[in-house]
Amino acid sequence: MQLDIFNKELIQDVEPTFNISFDDIQKGYIQIFNNRNLKTVNLVFVTSKYIQDLNRRYRKIDSPTDVLAFPLFEDNLSGEIYISPEYVYTTFKGDDFEEEILRLIIHGTLHILRYNHSGSLNDSPEEEMFKLQEDLLLNYKKICL
Repeated sequence: MQLDIFNKELIQDVEPTFNISFDDIQKGYIQIFNNRNLKTVNLVFVTSKYIQDLNRRYRKIDSPTDVLAFPLFEDNLSGEIYISPEYVYTTFKGDDFEEEILRLIIHGTLHILRYNHSGSLNDSPEEEMFKLQEDLLLNYKKICL
């Protein structure tokens, strides 16, 4: 399994005190998803404008969002996750910003694995995907934070 991370500088541009190493993000990712048979996942940090363009093009929603995920093949083993640090920062400042980045990496990966949800984490915390997400986040935080 491989996690490749692109545009890392966008995190530092938005939050210079971001305190998680990208090596730890990769190592933790491999540990928490090692039993999911993933092959390659690209994690791409993008601007709010870029994620808004993706959201408009693929979801027909003309606004920025925090995360979008795209399986690359029908086998659900490879995909791309796009996260907008700018958008996330406006919502989760301070200590919560780092945790939210980890949560969104997990969230995007679960979508690649074809998990879905109907509401938001705040509105529907008992949905299967959100329960799994939050369980995985506890382990990811132990490794990275």
